[in-house]
Amino acid sequence: MKQTLTFFTAGLLMLLAFTTKAQDTNDKDDETKVKLKPYVGLSMGISYALGDFAKADYSNNKSGFANRGVTFQLDGAYYLHRNFGIGYTFSYQDQSNFSYDDDLILSQGYTTSFKADQGTVTADKRYRSFNLLLGPQYTFVWRSLSFDLRASAGALKSQTSPLLTISVTGVDAQTGSITQESSKGYAFAYGGSAAIRFDMGAGWGLSLKGNYVKSPGYDVTTTGRTLNVGRLVTKQPITEGQIVFGLYKAF
Repeated sequence: MKQTLTFFTAGLLMLLAFTTKAQDTNDKDDETKVKLKPYVGLSMGISYALGDFAKADYSNNKSGFANRGVTFQLDGAYYLHRNFGIGYTFSYQDQSNFSYDDDLILSQGYTTSFKADQGTVTADKRYRSFNLLLGPQYTFVWRSLSFDLRASAGALKSQTSPLLTISVTGVDAQTGSITQESSKGYAFAYGGSAAIRFDMGAGWGLSLKGNYVKSPGYDVTTTGRTLNVGRLVTKQPITEGQIVFGLYKAF
């Protein structure tokens, strides 16, 4: 929570500093400024797993074994006063399947933890989620280019997370397979973004945007466990870095 408050405080102070500087630069030019037009756009790009979410470390229960994937986004902003407004992003992310190496790391880890003759991990499904974020945005305009800075917060909704089936042999106390269930949970999320938009005329334009999203994560349930040893994931933190390119329309 302290990280979240620090992040938003820094973002708001930055936006206020930019606003003050813009107002003090040239009073005459400031009087001629008008409120920017709201816009909405569609874009797609790459979603990178970061931090613990990307780690492939059996001993770290926060490791997500998540890989690079694709994201699709609906993004826009409504301006309240000149260059200052509220921006929003609704996105879908798919972080791809577990790799063969991911399965092997987990299988070897469970074999060692359970002191088993053999351990195998079968991964089904993948990390698929929706993000809904909104927050204050400040836009610089230079000729046909607009530069957007935004701090945001909202919710993350897991559509699926990896479904893991763990089997160990030669362990009498573990009577059957263990299942790490696929989650469909919700979680708080926050982040920031920076974008460049190019006005092509008639309200249409192109955009290039970078997003950073972080969440403490959603709950994960494990069933079938009769021997309490080894890796146990109860919550999966999410950290994503995204680069997207798209088309927008100002109204």
